[in-house]
Amino acid sequence: METIQRQPMDIGLGPTLPWMKPRPLPASYAAWQQALLVGSDLTILIAAGAIALRLTHVAPAAIVDRADVVMAMAFTATIALLIYERVGLYRTSFGALARDQIYAAFSAAALGTIPPLLLLLLLPPLAPFRGTLELAAILSAMGLSASRFALHAVCSRLSPPLSRRIAIAGNPDRVDALPRDMSLTMRDSVLRLPLANFDQELDGIVNDDDVVRLTWLQNALAWNCDTLIVTEALPPALMPAILRVTEARGIKLAFAPLRLRPHACDFRVHRDGAVALLYPRSLAICSSGANFVRRAFDLALVIPAIAVFAPVLAALAAAVRLDGAGPVIYRQTRVGRFGKEFSMLKFRTMQVDAEKHTGPVWARAGESRVTRVGRFLRRTSLDELPQLFNVLLGEMSIVGPRPERPFYVEQFRAILPRFAERHLVRPGITGWAQINMRRTLQPSAVGDKLSYDFFYLENWSIFLDVTIVLKTAAEFLFQRPS
Repeated sequence: METIQRQPMDIGLGPTLPWMKPRPLPASYAAWQQALLVGSDLTILIAAGAIALRLTHVAPAAIVDRADVVMAMAFTATIALLIYERVGLYRTSFGALARDQIYAAFSAAALGTIPPLLLLLLLPPLAPFRGTLELAAILSAMGLSASRFALHAVCSRLSPPLSRRIAIAGNPDRVDALPRDMSLTMRDSVLRLPLANFDQELDGIVNDDDVVRLTWLQNALAWNCDTLIVTEALPPALMPAILRVTEARGIKLAFAPLRLRPHACDFRVHRDGAVALLYPRSLAICSSGANFVRRAFDLALVIPAIAVFAPVLAALAAAVRLDGAGPVIYRQTRVGRFGKEFSMLKFRTMQVDAEKHTGPVWARAGESRVTRVGRFLRRTSLDELPQLFNVLLGEMSIVGPRPERPFYVEQFRAILPRFAERHLVRPGITGWAQINMRRTLQPSAVGDKLSYDFFYLENWSIFLDVTIVLKTAAEFLFQRPS
């Protein structure tokens, strides 16, 4: 048997595309961290209400005497905490850095302001306390963001992310392939235990004493792994004996049949008698309800945005026109939802017929083909503003995977089989990849970008969309380098 230990990252995996490795998923909060966060959020809500009373000169006795106001405030706080829980604020964090907690927490708090606003509209008796409730909602959003920033730093210091020791046993080809599809980090270690005659070694194993003679299990136990992944199916009669051995050592046993992969779908396990069934289901973002919510979110943002940016659009159009001959708006064919092509709108930033003699060329930083005004537009991302009209027409969304040109889509699909899954939803003006990576990328970075796009598709929520919009706005203001 050949054993290969990976320290600290997987090496020697044979022919592989490094950009196909998925990005690690965010770690879940521990139970004590969840309790700490819930208590902190509840304290923030109470403190925000007390400060709002003080600033609006409302006597606490006036609130206590009004049972409807007390019930409304308790209802608002309860619903806010439930919203935080439902959007995942107590399960995982989308932000890998402490500062990202500000965006995640503020977007969740923004959703939490909806209940008090609805109460003000539906209950006229609360009108005298309108200012107090509105101020409390604003203060709670600010306080939640600040407290999450601090608590993230404290929790990271008190409970740093743990490293995993993962042993993988089974057919050599499958053992080699499995780590490439896992969300491994620099802290994780992997012990590969390939065995060509895996099934034959199981013959004659009937009890616990026989089980511990399995060479791959001996190696896993000796290495002190915390997770043992088997790529082959184990006989049902052996399962109790193997589980007794692994559970006695505190080792989690898992199976990874390589033919089953959550490509553009999720799986639900259901037991029917003595049979374990796997039911595939569409990703949440692909449901009709999600499509309606995303479209409503797009229109709620894009219609006011077009009205607000109308003077800016006119000024930029005039600047592009004065900078030289050529159209103001550049139409470029991109691939959208379900592979349908559409014309994406941008302010023209390059010279006319820039690709006449070269064909499609990947944009790079410091392009010589860029005009003077175009250089400013590209640096500030203002050249993307006309895409608001693509969103209005339903060809794009505010948030989603960035659309690519057909020429590059064909190339990427040839080396990345899952690339077409980006087209399950409308492409976006901004996305999870755009706020985590540089804007100007080399084609070799398309695999990393695809990993971020998959994370967005598989973990979508309206909360994540709000987070991405907030972070995009902040980076636009502070000019993150492209």
